[in-house]
Amino acid sequence: MGHACAAVGHACATDESVIWYISVPGMDNNTTSNSEANKARALWGDPSWTTTFCNLCVEEIEAGNKRIFTALSAKGWSNLVIKFCDETGLNYEKDQLKNRWDVLKAEWRAWEKLKGLHTNLGWDVVKGTTDASDDWWNMKLKVS
Repeated sequence: MGHACAAVGHACATDESVIWYISVPGMDNNTTSNSEANKARALWGDPSWTTTFCNLCVEEIEAGNKRIFTALSAKGWSNLVIKFCDETGLNYEKDQLKNRWDVLKAEWRAWEKLKGLHTNLGWDVVKGTTDASDDWWNMKLKVS
């Protein structure tokens, strides 16, 4: 690799060009699994890394570097690896970033399922919390 980040020794679910990142209580959002035991696990302790990852994924999707029914194309992944390293200083490989994609996609699906079970729920991006009307909360509190 002829890119400067290759020497550094240092991991969504999509709805078209929108990447959804959520934090589901009880789920480990700070690591991404890696099937090869000899590779270090990609750590995601800084929330800005996930935001950067999602924003870069959106860029690649909008640039047309996405395949039908899958994640990014080979060119999209290559661009993502380079751009992610440039912006974060983290030299993660394609497989580590793909694992993060898969984790975020699974969490997004869980969130969508949860929302389907409880209508009138939303997500407050600023607060990072579930958003519901006062009527919804009053109804839930009466049931409890």
